[in-house]
Amino acid sequence: MKNNILIVAAVLAIGCLVMVVISGRTVNQTRKELERERYNRMVDEEKLEHVNAKMRSIEGETINAQNQTQSIHTVLEEEKNANDKLRKELEKMMKLKEVLEEQLKSALVKPASP
Repeated sequence: MKNNILIVAAVLAIGCLVMVVISGRTVNQTRKELERERYNRMVDEEKLEHVNAKMRSIEGETINAQNQTQSIHTVLEEEKNANDKLRKELEKMMKLKEVLEEQLKSALVKPASP
C-alpha cells in the first residue's frame, strides 16, 4: 500500500513537474512575443515621429509657398492696375495728338491774314 501511495505521489510529482516545464515554456514564448510586440511598437512610433516631422516640415513649406504665391498675386495685380492706368493715359494722349494734328492742319490750311 505504501508502494502504491509512493507511485501515485511520484506520478503526481512528475505530472506537476511536466506542467511546470510546459508552463515555463509557454511563459517564455509569451514573453518573447511581448518583447517582439514592444520592439515593433517602438519601431512604429519612431517611424511615426519621423513622418510627423516630415509632415510639419512640408506644412511649413506649403505655408511659405502660399505666402509667396499671395505676394506674387499682389504684385501682378499692382502691375495690372499700373498697365491699365498707362493704357488709359496713352489713349488720352492719342486723342490729344489727333486733336492737335487736326488743329495744325486747319491752321496750315487757313491763309495767313495780312
